[in-house]
Amino acid sequence: MRKKILVTDDDPGVQDIFKIIFEKAGYEVVVNDNGNAILEDHYDKPNIFLLDKQLSGVDGLDLCKHLKSHEETRNIPVIMISATPGLAALAKTAGADDYLEKPFNLKDLLAIVAKHI
Repeated sequence: MRKKILVTDDDPGVQDIFKIIFEKAGYEVVVNDNGNAILEDHYDKPNIFLLDKQLSGVDGLDLCKHLKSHEETRNIPVIMISATPGLAALAKTAGADDYLEKPFNLKDLLAIVAKHI
């Protein structure tokens, strides 16, 4: 059974890149363009969440806090991804398991996911 990654990013180009990269690596990928499905708990539980910090409508850090505050998702790894300065401290404060700053290397992306999945 393939491991499932839930990616939340509002940039269609970035969504496509994540989908291609992870499917090629053998993962099942589900992409959301905003955080509403997560906030409303309308999604199939993945093995890992990849959240962009800069989302339209809701901040990715708030999504991370939401996920980490619920029993059903508390132990599912959350990786924050952003070009936001100071991402390391912000991600840690929100309870993220790890972070990756944009622009990132594809090998680093796959390695960080493999480490947590």
